[in-house]
Amino acid sequence: MIDHLQEVLPRLAHLPPQAQEDVANYIELLERKVYMEERAEDFTLEEPWIDPAGAWSDLPDDMFEELDKIRHSSPPTPPSLEATA
Repeated sequence: MIDHLQEVLPRLAHLPPQAQEDVANYIELLERKVYMEERAEDFTLEEPWIDPAGAWSDLPDDMFEELDKIRHSSPPTPPSLEATA
């Protein structure tokens, strides 16, 4: 641990309890932020990102009609007990 932090921590005991809690929360948030930044540096894409515009161009033209047929041929799901209560 760095010397400066070791010098400051004992002085925190003289703060009111709420201030001690605030300092602890702040230190924890900083630690999480640093951890997430370190993890982000390790993250690399295996494949390059592809723009989703036109991503469905290889689907059949009648796909929506086929999905509608499936949807209309299936009986509707009854309402849940939570929705009726």
